[in-house]
Amino acid sequence: MKTSKKLSFPKLENEFLENILRQLVNQHTIIQMFFTKQPSPLFSHLIIHIEKNIDAEQLQQNKWVKKVRKHYQIDVYFIYSAKLHHRFSLGHPFIELYCQPSALIYQNSAAVNPLIITRDWKKYKKKFNAFEERFYNDHDLHKVQVHNLISENSSNSVFTSYARLIEYDLEYLEELYLANTFNSLSLEERINNMIGYLPEIQKYFVRNSHSKYYLTDLFIKAKEATDDDDAIYKNEMYEAVGIAEQSLYRLIEERFDELKKRIKKGLFEKQEVACQIDEKPKDIILDVAIETIVKAVEVEQIYLYHQITYGEKMTYYLMLIAIGTGNEKLRLITQSLQSKTGGKYDFVLISHNRSWIQKNLYQSQSFFAAIIQDKYLIYSSSQYHPEFHWEVPHNPYHADLYFYYKSAKNSALQFFAIATNTKENCQGLDYLFSLFFLSFCRTYIFIKTYYLPNYLSSHALWELCIYADADIRKYNYMIEQFWTDFFPYLDKHMTLHQRLSTLKKSEVDQMIVIVEKLVYELYNLVIEGGLLNFEEDEKEE
Repeated sequence: MKTSKKLSFPKLENEFLENILRQLVNQHTIIQMFFTKQPSPLFSHLIIHIEKNIDAEQLQQNKWVKKVRKHYQIDVYFIYSAKLHHRFSLGHPFIELYCQPSALIYQNSAAVNPLIITRDWKKYKKKFNAFEERFYNDHDLHKVQVHNLISENSSNSVFTSYARLIEYDLEYLEELYLANTFNSLSLEERINNMIGYLPEIQKYFVRNSHSKYYLTDLFIKAKEATDDDDAIYKNEMYEAVGIAEQSLYRLIEERFDELKKRIKKGLFEKQEVACQIDEKPKDIILDVAIETIVKAVEVEQIYLYHQITYGEKMTYYLMLIAIGTGNEKLRLITQSLQSKTGGKYDFVLISHNRSWIQKNLYQSQSFFAAIIQDKYLIYSSSQYHPEFHWEVPHNPYHADLYFYYKSAKNSALQFFAIATNTKENCQGLDYLFSLFFLSFCRTYIFIKTYYLPNYLSSHALWELCIYADADIRKYNYMIEQFWTDFFPYLDKHMTLHQRLSTLKKSEVDQMIVIVEKLVYELYNLVIEGGLLNFEEDEKEE
């Protein structure tokens, strides 16, 4: 037998790994090693054929295996002899492709049972077709069970059955990419494991946190509800879960096709790495906006969902899917953009993280669905961001509208109480005026779009009102005629300043007109529009 010093693995081009393999050959009964180099950033495969299962399990846990995977993009897989030959007999395409004689970098001449593949595609074809057919047949059985449960309207069982079907899909993806399964791991862990081999899988599962997913949490809740004889009613999520599962199914189909083509040709085709985004926007102002936003926050995607020109000023409406982007950060970014563009452009920024949007689709889906479209996407940090699990059918409703409307109306009444006081005590009036405007804008936007914005700047909220319904711009003349800069004045009084008021009567009169007009506008929307019967609500109190 050759000594470790004489062993050489030039195909690896990795001295660190070569040294480890020499030690392995000396210390364990290694039968064969197969190495297939893949183009970066894909994982290359090193398959180590070993005699005993216990040795394979122990060696797979070595720290150097993870180190080689992380630093050199080489996936090391130990497989014991009986398992390798069994999978070969089943026509497993991963084994057929990656254990070809051309991939052999070491073989123990004293080994009794090495794997030697000599058959060509014609001889292997029946094996491949049988292997592929087993997947499709079993998948169809799972799918029929799910559809039967949907027809019975048994929501808990539907989701637990979908969970089993998605686990089945993941098992096949693991087999086709790794020739191994990880049934002992949770669904989240299995999804996370697959991302390194199949980044596209990220597109089909919205994250709740770094390692948790919205759909897997839904499956857990369904199981817990079933165990407790409770019921969950998420029928509108059936299609979203179905889309996620169908996407995994498509990935399996594509992997089968890829393996089939490679085995038939007996060589590896160069794989193209997809671009980050189709092309950068040509609008120089958008280039500035994207560069500024990306430097300021951890943003995943930016959507330009609306732009208008009013007078000589262009306004860009941008939605950010980002992490940790609060109102103050948006305000600073907006100021920076206005400064960089010489004050010639306005920017209306809203921002939410992906998990928040997903959890609030029950109410705001119509708003977000109109924005989150490929035609509006101007920046994406990755091509593998998860797609939202849209509710189908979606029935939007104005949850808590009563409280928002009442808050806005009461703010107006409090304002009038002070503004019309004959003693002209205007203490706090500027605060109440700002509070009313804030309440009006959020309620108006909510009524028109089913989206309740954060406590943005007064200017951003007013621009969102115009986006919600351009007819509201008819009141712009009052804002333009205000005795001072309207929006900075409101933002200044979003918090109460304890000092004597110096408001003139003419100034208060202007405030009164604006409040009267806008509260009447809200009344027409909510009461005259039949959204609420506010008078009856007040009688019940």
